[in-house]
Amino acid sequence: MTSFGEKKQLISYLFVLWGQCKMVSENQRSEYKDYYYNHDFDRLMRHALSQLNDEQKKIITKEFMEKTSPNWYLEYYSRSSFYRHKHQSMDTFIRCLHGRKMLK
Repeated sequence: MTSFGEKKQLISYLFVLWGQCKMVSENQRSEYKDYYYNHDFDRLMRHALSQLNDEQKKIITKEFMEKTSPNWYLEYYSRSSFYRHKHQSMDTFIRCLHGRKMLK
């Protein structure tokens, strides 16, 4: 079983990689094969995000894309509720990346 920290590290790495792929694609400096790799990765990440419900999407976006203040969630959740929802959101996002059907 993967720990919370390992999942967080994996998702953080994927979002950093996704940002780098988008920058390379925008600069058009990539080779032909890199363009299709970047395009496929971009499509995979967008698809996984689209499979999340609004609450999960907000948590993943604020935690890994926007990297807002560390306590942004206090307006919406208690600390324990937030970490429970964050853990569930990360699990769902990873399942969507693996192509497994999302369970609601």
